[in-house]
Amino acid sequence: MNRSRKSLSVQLIGSFLVTSIIPIVIINLFSYWNILDIVNGNNNDLMKYNLSRTETALDISIESYEDVLYQIYSNDDVIGLMNRINQEEELVVSKNQLRRMLRGYFYVKDYIKDISIITENGTLVFYDTITGSTTRNSWISGLGISQKELYERYIGQKGTHFIPTEKAANSQNEEHYLFHMVHQVVDFKKQNKQIGIVILGIDEEMLENICTGGREGLAAYCFIVDQAGNLVSFQNKSLLGSPIGFGGGGKMQAYEKFAMEQGIFSGDGVCVDAIQDEKLGWEIVNVSSQEEILEKIGSQQRLTFLMLAGFIAVLLVIILLLAQRLTRSVRSVVKIMQSAGEGRLQERVRIDGKMPSEVEAIARQYNYTMDRLVESVEREKELSRQRKDAEIIALEAQINPHFLYNTLDTINWIAIGRKEFDISRAITALARILRYGIDNSNGIVTIREEYEWLKQYLFLQQNRLKNQLESRISIPAEVMEARVHKLLFQPFIENSFVHGFEGVKRNPRISICMELEGGILKVQLEDNGKGMPGHIVEAINQGVYLGEGSRSHIGMQNALYRIKLYYEGQAHVHVESQEGAYTRVFMELPVV
Repeated sequence: MNRSRKSLSVQLIGSFLVTSIIPIVIINLFSYWNILDIVNGNNNDLMKYNLSRTETALDISIESYEDVLYQIYSNDDVIGLMNRINQEEELVVSKNQLRRMLRGYFYVKDYIKDISIITENGTLVFYDTITGSTTRNSWISGLGISQKELYERYIGQKGTHFIPTEKAANSQNEEHYLFHMVHQVVDFKKQNKQIGIVILGIDEEMLENICTGGREGLAAYCFIVDQAGNLVSFQNKSLLGSPIGFGGGGKMQAYEKFAMEQGIFSGDGVCVDAIQDEKLGWEIVNVSSQEEILEKIGSQQRLTFLMLAGFIAVLLVIILLLAQRLTRSVRSVVKIMQSAGEGRLQERVRIDGKMPSEVEAIARQYNYTMDRLVESVEREKELSRQRKDAEIIALEAQINPHFLYNTLDTINWIAIGRKEFDISRAITALARILRYGIDNSNGIVTIREEYEWLKQYLFLQQNRLKNQLESRISIPAEVMEARVHKLLFQPFIENSFVHGFEGVKRNPRISICMELEGGILKVQLEDNGKGMPGHIVEAINQGVYLGEGSRSHIGMQNALYRIKLYYEGQAHVHVESQEGAYTRVFMELPVV
């Protein structure tokens, strides 16, 4: 390979010397168009990369605000106050209490300017930092539709909906532009009764910061349009909410025309690309200019042609140096790649200013790929360790279940022979639970099978607690045939009886609710026990397990490990608890 490169260098120099200026002119022309092609290719790749980064940042930010929205519409206190307002019970007091609760959410995230709730009876309760008023909202009057029309548009609509950016009322001669997130509020305790909608008003500055922060390596800017072609985010605030106008041409032509009309970039080097955010339905448009790059390339070519006659010898030296530099850079990259093939994964290509840009791009990509590979290897080691720990924990807790089942069967017949039928029913339920756990313990079952196991388990607990247990299981018929991994709920339910009700004087109560939404099984387990300490709740929610020393929580730890391994990060478990009051476990599992 080295001989081939040397031969090519010698042939290039010989041809240059023999044919003199004309071949050099041709080579320079070819080089010029080749560089243009490379620049265009790199520019397009970088535009797509910047668009992808901007989309990711936008989705992450929107999800964080959706979480705030969720906290509001799932808050039992908020729902209770909305029911009181709908029933006009102490209306003024209820509205003030609700407004104070809304005020507390302003400290959760930046850029929140308004939180409004429209109840079923048409009452508007809001907290607005722009107007600072309890009677004048900063944005509803500017929507062009009435409050009633706004309510009817979104009530009954599942999921989060978005209202594009509109100008809000002025505050102290300062202009504000807001976009809004809307979600209906449902009281699940009253047969999923729709009691109102909640609207989160977010400053458009958040979108602009995402657009300006999602670019890298380009003279460029981003803007966002909705499905109707109206501007959602743009640096010229006076144009927000106005349509771009696609006309008879395509979207890209319309975006390019709009960019040229704004006069931010001029000339022939303007490039436009866009990406559709499927979740929001918005389109992120990236506009960049290659004018400066093209001008530099053109100037360089003109300078080369002017100095060509006097610097042929210099060009020969430059060709030699460039060939050597390129060869040296490639050799350095190949050497590191060979060392990686021999198992030395920690070695990286050293990048310096003498490397050609193409070789530097290859080196950077190689270094990046090797970093990801090392991280992947470390993650695999960690997962392997976790699997091993889980197996060890399971082995430590193992007993001979078949022996126990056969023994229970013998005791059952003794109880029947003595006409102790209550004891027989309890033993039979325990045997069914044991058999269910023995048979294909890591298998996949229907919710109906898990439901039958729950009934047997709760029957035993009811006998143990002398019929003081209050239990409620809500599983719609359409959920019964959904399939999940076996015995995922058992450790959480058992935790309520083993730890949650310990030392509690009031009658124990446990609630199990399941529903199916978009291929996701949503499960809520709740008890009225003594609750869990805050550090344990925080550890579970952050995915930090309590370690081998916390033997009392071995079942929950094992279940969380199984969920992580089975669903590979696609399942979510969240715990809420108040000491002395309750514990709630929320699970979202992809249906198998």
